[in-house]
Amino acid sequence: MKRTFCGLMLAFTCICAMAQQKPLIGISTGFSDNTASVRYTYVDAIVNAGGIPVLIPLAKDSLAAAEVLSRVDGLILSGGEDVYPFFYDEESVGSLGVVNLERDRSDMWLLQTAVKLNKPVLGICRGEQLTNVTMGGTLYQDLPSQFPNRPLVQHGQRSNGTLPIHHVNVVKESRLYEIMQQEQLAVNSFHHQAVKDVAPGFKVVAVATDGVIEAIEGFPQYNILAVQWHPEYFAQQGDAQWIKLFEDLVIRAGGGKSAIKNPNIKQPKIR
Repeated sequence: MKRTFCGLMLAFTCICAMAQQKPLIGISTGFSDNTASVRYTYVDAIVNAGGIPVLIPLAKDSLAAAEVLSRVDGLILSGGEDVYPFFYDEESVGSLGVVNLERDRSDMWLLQTAVKLNKPVLGICRGEQLTNVTMGGTLYQDLPSQFPNRPLVQHGQRSNGTLPIHHVNVVKESRLYEIMQQEQLAVNSFHHQAVKDVAPGFKVVAVATDGVIEAIEGFPQYNILAVQWHPEYFAQQGDAQWIKLFEDLVIRAGGGKSAIKNPNIKQPKIR
């Protein structure tokens, strides 16, 4: 009995040690109808990059956000609704979409805490917009009606998210280029808002062919990279190039490169 107990304790210790080597990556969740949720694309992307995903429900106050962020090693700000324009001192335009004040506040608390604790952040779509507003920037509330004097590529695609719909040009002197090693990327696109005035301390590192800002980063002042597209769709499918973007977050959170050789994209056979 004693030997069995010691064996179980040893196994438990080994499992804990393995878990400790993989950073915990918090993922902000959507909130509606008293339910917190997020697409599984984010979860699989983090797993495929060698991290452990942790879903973060709505933070009711800044203290709750601080408690959560003190326990994870990195943060993904996920996609979702439009950002409430009062946060950047604008009146709502007629083409503004659905906003979620409670979620805006929660995500802002999470981001502000991550900055204070120097926890790495990856913002995705709304996450990029929320990052820019939280850090002092502004948005185009609606690209089709507000973006000046340019034909727009399709930013609100109607096809599946695994299909790239337009290109973005990457600034060579950037963390994004260091990760992807490409000056042009083919991306998907599900938004009608975008960064307008860039927040202090941040720089533009990718732009669509129509001039819309597609990625910003805050290095070295802020440990933050944020993109306008949804790379998690590609990473979930096992695309090694796009897994790099999530591996970078895992590495910044204290982990190593993914050891996963077979991403979880195969369906089990039913007999």
